[in-house]
Amino acid sequence: MITIDKLVEELGMEPDEVAEFISVFLDYTENEDLPALLEGVNSRNPEIVRQRAHSIKGAALNLMLTEISSLAEQMEKNAASGNLDQSEARYNAIVEKVKMVRDLLT
Repeated sequence: MITIDKLVEELGMEPDEVAEFISVFLDYTENEDLPALLEGVNSRNPEIVRQRAHSIKGAALNLMLTEISSLAEQMEKNAASGNLDQSEARYNAIVEKVKMVRDLLT
């Protein structure tokens, strides 16, 4: 399980800096990327899924949120080849992982 202390250690930042970066990540991911990703999944649009999964992957990777990054990378790769079969399940898994990260700040 990920903790603020682990992220502080891995990122080499102060706890308040890590919390600020996580907050920015969460705000953008929850308000921009995830709604657009869900729209792509629901409309079966592989290009939207690929783009938004790529965005989430990169942002999560920058913060060492490897579980989120890995799920998004799988979505991105599958969508790039037109395969959306597991998109809904991966979307739901990303949402759950993002909620866990949100809980770190409370």
